[in-house]
Amino acid sequence: MANKDEVSSFDISETHQKGGSVEISDFSEDESINDEIIIGKESIKAVTKNEEARELMKNSAQLISEADSDVSVAKNSVSENVNRFDDAKSKLLNSTITQSQVLLGKVSYDYANIEQDEPFEISLGTVDEKIRVTDVNTGAFSGFILALLSILAVAGGWIYSASEKLGIVLTPELINNQEEQNKIFEWIGGITGAEVEPIYGMVTVGVTALLVGWTVYKLRVSTKENKNLRVASEIFEKSNSYVESQKEAKTEMERIDEHIVEIIPVVETYIVLIDEQNAKLQRVLHIEGIKEDSNEYHSSSIDTMKETDLLMERVEALVSTPITKDGKLNDESVAILSEAKSVSDYFVSKIYA
Repeated sequence: MANKDEVSSFDISETHQKGGSVEISDFSEDESINDEIIIGKESIKAVTKNEEARELMKNSAQLISEADSDVSVAKNSVSENVNRFDDAKSKLLNSTITQSQVLLGKVSYDYANIEQDEPFEISLGTVDEKIRVTDVNTGAFSGFILALLSILAVAGGWIYSASEKLGIVLTPELINNQEEQNKIFEWIGGITGAEVEPIYGMVTVGVTALLVGWTVYKLRVSTKENKNLRVASEIFEKSNSYVESQKEAKTEMERIDEHIVEIIPVVETYIVLIDEQNAKLQRVLHIEGIKEDSNEYHSSSIDTMKETDLLMERVEALVSTPITKDGKLNDESVAILSEAKSVSDYFVSKIYA
């Protein structure tokens, strides 16, 4: 254990906390130690309204950019999968189904032909309104111009009032008439109670004109600052609403995209199953020939016709039902997909039974 002398040999330290860090200031034994705690305060730079407006505009632009980027990624994914779906649908309708219709026609089977009531399309409920994020104009230049005009107006007003009282005509020749200029400024100087000297009038004109000009400048800049902050706040609120709308649209796009991805392999499965049915129908025609009534065929052949018709009906309903409605996933398409999967699963299970 350290003895008293050892303890006294250590310097006594005082800690100051500043900005999250700790500073240690050493004191010798001779220095007096006060019991009061000194807390250092960091100086905080005041933020102007224009700086706050710029920050809001910057945040608004960033929010909109990120939201649009996310939506663009979702759109691209939907577009790619729509192309895949279109390829599978085209192969199904233009090749497989067409062949089935020809074969069923030859065996005199009255098959179901589903017509599309409304045009097939993919509509995405994105936000069309674009929010314009502008730069913050301080109003300094326009304030300077207004201040300059105010200075000229005040100076002109003084000179005009003095010339009216003194009966001096304001003409271009007055510029070179020093005597009449002195009279004007003497009169202006006399109004203020100062000694009647031209210099006092000049000072009066200059000071009042500059004071008015400075006031006009500050008012213009202050008004512009308030407007900038108000506009930036409004744009920031609109940006947040826009982002929320885009998030909802993105979520719905992802649902649509997942649905399309789920449809494609089902359509491909139907192509394989119907192609197999077409091969069976070709065998029926080859062995049993063409008959006037489909009921004249063997019962197993009639079963093949019915099965082909069922598969055609289910898959045609699937590919002809709009996937979206009013920018959202169509519930009818979801239900039909579920039915189509049940039918295809049934036929696949029969193969491996």
